[in-house]
This record gives sequence, C-alpha cells and structure tokens, in this order.
Amino acid sequence: MCGIVGGISVEPFPFARDVARLDRAIDTLAHRGPDDRGRLVASSGRAFLGHRRLSIIDLSGGHQPITNETGRVHLIYNGEIYNYRALRARLAARGHSFRTRSDGETALHLYEEDAERFVEHLAGMFAVAILDEEAHTLTLARDRNGIKPLYYYFDACSLIFSSELKAILALVPARPPVCRRALRAYLRWKYVPAPLTIYENIFKLPPGHRLSARADLAKEKLEIDVRSYWRLDYSGAKLTDEREAAEELDQTLRAAVESHLESDVEVGALLSGGVDSSLVTALACEVGGRPIKTFSVGFEEAGFDQLPFARVLAKKYGTEHYEEHVRLDPMEAVEKLVRQFDEPFADSSALACYRVCEAASRHVKVVLTGDGGDESFAGYGRYEEVLEAAADTGRLRRARNRAIVMSSGAIFSPEAKFLKRFRNASHGPLVQHEEHQVLCSDWLLGRLLTEPYRVGDRGEDIFAGHRAHAVSWGWPPVEIAQYVDLSMYLPDDILVKVDRTSMACSLECRVPILDHSVTELSARLDTSLKIRGGVRKYLLKKVAERYVPPELLYRPKMGFRIPVRRWFKRDLLGRLADLLEGGALESGGIVDPRGARWMIRHQRRPWIDFGSQLWALLFLEHWARAYL
Repeated sequence: MCGIVGGISVEPFPFARDVARLDRAIDTLAHRGPDDRGRLVASSGRAFLGHRRLSIIDLSGGHQPITNETGRVHLIYNGEIYNYRALRARLAARGHSFRTRSDGETALHLYEEDAERFVEHLAGMFAVAILDEEAHTLTLARDRNGIKPLYYYFDACSLIFSSELKAILALVPARPPVCRRALRAYLRWKYVPAPLTIYENIFKLPPGHRLSARADLAKEKLEIDVRSYWRLDYSGAKLTDEREAAEELDQTLRAAVESHLESDVEVGALLSGGVDSSLVTALACEVGGRPIKTFSVGFEEAGFDQLPFARVLAKKYGTEHYEEHVRLDPMEAVEKLVRQFDEPFADSSALACYRVCEAASRHVKVVLTGDGGDESFAGYGRYEEVLEAAADTGRLRRARNRAIVMSSGAIFSPEAKFLKRFRNASHGPLVQHEEHQVLCSDWLLGRLLTEPYRVGDRGEDIFAGHRAHAVSWGWPPVEIAQYVDLSMYLPDDILVKVDRTSMACSLECRVPILDHSVTELSARLDTSLKIRGGVRKYLLKKVAERYVPPELLYRPKMGFRIPVRRWFKRDLLGRLADLLEGGALESGGIVDPRGARWMIRHQRRPWIDFGSQLWALLFLEHWARAYL
C-alpha cells in the first residue's frame, strides 16, 4: 500500500525545480508509505511523479517510480495486484524484462502491450498512474470496486492527481473554493459522492474508470478523457440452483482469500464477530493452513460490544487474538479524523475503524476485512424492505400512510421518527431504499443551510443518476438497490472509511469479498438466493455454515457502530452548541445559526433523534476550522 502524487501540464510546473516544495507534498502522504519514497521530474518540467511506499511485496526491490526498458514510460501505483505472478510469467515469455519482483511492474509492461486496455487484465485493488514522456500522456486507472482512492485537479492546462486531497492542495496555485453542490450532497448522504469532492475543480476518479490526459503543446491545451472500463452487470442468466450456486461461491471465495494472502509480510484479519469478517477470517485460516492474528474492538456501552462473538470464532480457529476496549472523547477523536479525511465525512463508525486499525498496526502491516458482503449479497434490512414493497401493491395502505403524515405534520416536526417511518412506507420500493439512507431531508437542508448553499436542483442528485441507469437496464428492484449502493455508498463511504483509517496507521486493508470475481458472481445470483424466508445474505450464510459457528450467522445484525446517538442525548449536545456558536460554519455564511439551534433544541425531545445529523455538523465545523 502506498501514496501517489503526480501531474502533467502544457507548461512547466512552477514547483518542478522547487524540489523542497515537491518533496513536502510527497511527504504529506508519508503515513500511507513510511518505508520508502521516490520522485521523478520530467526534463521539460511538464510532468512529475512522487511516491511513498509501504513495503509489502518485494521488500527491498520495489522502489518507485518504475521505468520500462526504453526509459520513456514510468509507473507509480497504490494497492495490490493479486494476479501478478501469472501476468509476469506471460509477459516474460513475450520478452519483457523486469527490474523488480513487485506486483505493480506488471501493469507497466501490460501498458506497453496495450495502452488502451491494459487495466482490464489487472485483478486487485489499485490506483495506477503511467507517464509516457515521449507521447506527453498520463494514464490513470482505478480498480473496479473503488477500493483504492484517486483524486485529480484539472484546470484545462494542467492535471495533478494523488491518493489524498492533501497532496493536491499542497501543489495547486491556490486553494479552490468550496463546491456547494458537494456540501449539499455531504449533508444529504453524510459523505461526498464521486466524482465530486468538497472543492471545485478537484474530482474523484470513479471506480472502474480510467483517465487519459494528453498535453497538446502546439495548442497549449491539456485534453482529458474519462471513461468506464468495467461495471457490474445484473442482466445475465441467473443462478437459481442453491447447491450449484453454493459450490461456486465457496470456491470463488476461497480463491479470493488465497490470492489476498499473497505477501512478503505477515497478514492478519480485523474480526468484528459478524458474518463477513468471521467468514473471511475462517477461510484465511483454512486456505493458509495456519492460524492468523485477529483484532477486535468493543465499547463499554451496552448493545455496542461484539467482542464475545469475535472470541467464538477466534477460539474455533486458534487465532492469536487481540482485543481493545474503546473509550473516546468525541471532540478529540473528530479533530484527528478531520486531518486524515481532508473533506467532510460523517460516518461515525470511522472512530471504531480507526481504533481497530491502530491496534492491528502494532502487530502486522496487512489485514483482511469483511467489507462488501452486505452490499454484494443483500445484507441490509433496506433490501428486504425493497423486496417486500415491490411485491406489495397495497395502494390503500400507502394512501393511509400519506394521510397520517399530512394530518400529523401540523402538530409534529416532519423529522419526528414515527412520521419519517410512515412517510417512507408511503413510497414505492426504490424511493424507500433512498429514504433509508438520506441523512438530511430537503426540508431539513432548507432550515440548516444559508440561501447561497441551499439552492440546488434534483438534476444534481448523483444517487438518482445511478438509480436511473439501473432502472433503464430493467433489473429487479433489489438488484437496482444493490447496484446503487455498490456504485456510491460502498466506494464513497465504507471504502473511504477503511482506506483513510487504516492508512492513518500505515496499515494495509484487503477486502476479499470485493474481489471482482466475487462481486461478478453475486450479480449472477437470483434474488431468492440473497433473501429467503426473512434471512438476508441467505446463500453467503449457507456457505459460511461450513466454516463459522451458527450462533454467529443467525443473530440480529449489529454493524460496526459507536454510541453517537446516546452521546447527543447527553453532554455532547451542549459541547456542540458551544462549538457552533460563532464558529466557522456560522461566520463563513454556510449554516444558518437559527437552523442549528432549532436542531439542538429539538434533539432534547423524545420523538426526535438528530444524532447522526448533529455528528455531521460536528465534523463539518471541525473541517471548516481546519481548512477554511
């Protein structure tokens, strides 16, 4: 795992000869790669590459940038390419000469073979950058499911990319203004969805996409082309036979876990005691032929501690198990996270994720996680509700729910918990799926934001855009919901959380369930193999029964949560009120102080719970103080 930064321009970069400034930008990514650093500046000054390395494969020889045999093409990358041995053998047979034993060099020689389609041959998690000095081109590519991040700044004359925003901000001429569309999206979803970032002119390269940039020196113009090379497709013939599907899923998962154990350093696992992390840990012990180190965290708050479940799996496989009880000062914890995430991010489970990564990093450099199982195999309750709503044609029931909402709205706030449930149940299945994830409704945004930030239109809704694409392909409702989540919620929330918190601790997290072979198989499963008889992730649990004790599989879903709602029913509410009063959001004209005070006042009422929304405000205020 590494941190990368680089760029291409039609004019020499002003910092191309200012090595100290460039090195400072590279070193903003030192937490991603504390083991080694490298840089390359083109003789023209119109391109550069920088790299920080966390050594996992080819510990002594994997220095980057890596240059091809002719000296004209250079590569830097972040991530792991799990099929690199097979690719290396094939490329060597064709006469390619390798300078390292690293996995990433295979991408460089694949590019020499086919610059347009090289990325399609890579299996793994990666953000790749290839600079062709002679052709004045830069090619960027991001893995299929968006496990590894890739940001880029573009201003028509130059492009600067990096693994994190902080390195770009260290190199651009001036800090770009806040993207108001992104800020609204953050408060609606609790994260900023791709391709947006919180800044104008800086973007996320979406998962499964590549970017080609060519410097036309005659026209003094930089041309870029962003296009998809892969997307998940639910259109094919479906697997309906349970036994056949279970065997194929078992074999595919075992192969994915085995490939993810490839490393020149020890590999452990983050173990929550849930279905997905338990299955991944069990398979790692099975295919690896020995116990591994496992890591878990728990909270002292009742209902948030899953440590007893993690112990069951650890005992079954004899893992070297480490536990940590988490005690957090929310204010102090948020300040740390703000510096790591660079833009607003309100998934509060990042606190727990950071602490378990911190614990693991004291013992290993690589861990496996169970992320992706819920999105791929329909593990969330919202998928079951979509299935039920799609089968329910009860127009009378929906009309009744709408009547309850309208009649009660004059007495209670539209944000009352019971009213939100009735309002959601009055919609069709796909709108219900959306409403389950909305953090701030349009009504609440209208109260919270000032006029300049409030203005927007539904055409800017990225969630609706993903859904419209899936609807146009005619997929069943549950598959549409999964596709939207795999396109937005998973890469822009879950995987951002895992990447930033692990990299803050110089720890590599690998996600076998998001190997594209597994996600492509999940798309071939009939809905009846995902949700059956009230059991979500049905087939995945059937396969897991072969390895995991049943008491871990068939229990209420807890998730990786922290007690943020309880905090905001206690002293954190007053601390937030003090923080917001005259704070950066108010003085910057972003948040209407009347709206913020209204939320804080209503949080004290039993039928209102603004815990998640207030957490988003808390993070946003700290971010504004740090960056604005």
